[in-house]
Amino acid sequence: QFINKLGIHPYPGTLNVIVMAEDREKLNTVKESKGIEITPEDTNFCTAKSFPVLVNGKIKGAAIIPLVSNYPEAQLEVISTENIKRTLSLKDGDLVEVEVYL
Repeated sequence: QFINKLGIHPYPGTLNVIVMAEDREKLNTVKESKGIEITPEDTNFCTAKSFPVLVNGKIKGAAIIPLVSNYPEAQLEVISTENIKRTLSLKDGDLVEVEVYL
């Protein structure tokens, strides 16, 4: 579905972003938006909604928001065709900018 709905053949794994407190209202706006629904065929995975993103102004991808009640409130998962962390030489705790397109 990532390929058909988002045009992304995802690199295995996600970039997990913890949104800073001052940007949490923006994250809530994203979460309240419709997005593109991803419904897995495998029942071991949850339904999610997704949005096109641009990471650090360089890497196109998609934000994935799992639709589960216990998902961390400040977390945003990002997928891309490439390993975002390696491509941008990121280390745990580094700041990134994620532009989300609603």
